[in-house]
Amino acid sequence: MLIAEEYALLAREEDSGKVKVSGPHLRMALCGALLIDLVLRERISVTPHDLPWRERDRIEVLLDSSTEDRILDLALAEAVKQAGHKPKDVILKWNNGRVGKLLVEEVMTRLVTSGIVGRERHTVMGVINVDHFPEVDPAPEREVRQRVDAALMGGEPSARTAILISLLSATDLLTKVISEETDKRTARKRAKEIAATEWTGRAVKEAISQISASVGAAAVIAANA
Repeated sequence: MLIAEEYALLAREEDSGKVKVSGPHLRMALCGALLIDLVLRERISVTPHDLPWRERDRIEVLLDSSTEDRILDLALAEAVKQAGHKPKDVILKWNNGRVGKLLVEEVMTRLVTSGIVGRERHTVMGVINVDHFPEVDPAPEREVRQRVDAALMGGEPSARTAILISLLSATDLLTKVISEETDKRTARKRAKEIAATEWTGRAVKEAISQISASVGAAAVIAANA
């Protein structure tokens, strides 16, 4: 399961399937998660911050061959077009255009066709169509939640769990998805500790951290636009 799929599962209410964050926040988080998955698969990276300012913190393509995953290949094709741009700018551009909507639809459709969630169309105020994604198979989401809770309660997270926690923090969703047994203040503190640890190689971690931070920055810009 992609990190974007794991985030999408946690971003919805288990029973009603209503998404807990706004449409733009969901699009930006999933776009950022897909960029991170491409980093993990060594297809893209982010240039180091210590380069000259015109070259630093820019998306660079390492390999444009297929990832053998349809959604990631779609994201890679779009990322190739954005080489040389900052992740924040790319995420904002995708959020405001067709790419963000396309990628979100691909992620949610995969969860539906996999039998993990259903899809229900609701009409708000008589004119706005909104999709809800109620739970069908609780096992995948339960496993993701258990990993997140274990890490926030002091356990050693895997790289993908650490990344997921950083995305949840960046979009203010962290305290909305933790278990009732997990203290919110403790969870926030632990999330910062996890972000500071070396859960993968330095270069990869720096690239992923820049993208995660870009999701949060883009969300703030979008909210104030």
